[in-house]
Amino acid sequence: MKKEFRKKVISLRKEKSFDFIKHNSDIITDKLLEMNCVKNAHTIMLYLDFNNEVSTDNLIDKLISQDKIVSSPITLKEERKLIPSQITDLKNGIQYGAYNIREPKPECSPEIPIKKLDLVIVPAVAYDEDCYRLGYGGGFYDRFLENLREDAITIGIAFDLQIFPAVPKESHDAQLDYIVTESRILTPKK
Repeated sequence: MKKEFRKKVISLRKEKSFDFIKHNSDIITDKLLEMNCVKNAHTIMLYLDFNNEVSTDNLIDKLISQDKIVSSPITLKEERKLIPSQITDLKNGIQYGAYNIREPKPECSPEIPIKKLDLVIVPAVAYDEDCYRLGYGGGFYDRFLENLREDAITIGIAFDLQIFPAVPKESHDAQLDYIVTESRILTPKK
C-alpha cells in the first residue's frame, strides 16, 4: 500500500513544471523565513532537493546570509544513517551521494552533532493533515528524528498536492511539528 501511494505522489510531483516548482518553492521559503521557530533557530538542518521536491537552494542562501549554521545530511547507505554536515559552499561544496542525492562534500563540511540542531526541515513523498510523513521507504529520517533534542523543531515542506487527509503509516513513522505548503501551515491536531 505504501509503495503504490509513494509511486502515485511522486508521479504527480514529477508532472509539475520548473515554473511551478520555483514559484511555489519561493512562496514556501518566504513563509518559513517568517516563522518564529525559524527566526529563533541558530543551527538548522535541511535537505538538498531532488526529483521535483520543494527547492531548498534559495532558502539555504537566505539562512546562511542570516548567520545561521546550515547543514544537510550526508547519507551513509550501509549504516542507514544521516550525518548532519555544515554547508560552507553551496556552489562548490556539494557532490552527488547515495541515491544520487546532493549532499555536502565531507572534506569541506564539518559534521554537526545531532544534539546541536535547533530545527530540521524534512523531505517526504507525502504528509497527512496531522503532520505525519510518508518518506521514501528507507527509514533514514525516522531513525534520525528519534535522536533529536526534545526541544528541536521539525518542519516538513511540501506542495499542496502532497498533502492528504491520511497517509499510510506505521508506529515508527514520525509526526512533525509543522508542515508548510504554498497555501497553508499545518500543525498536529491535539
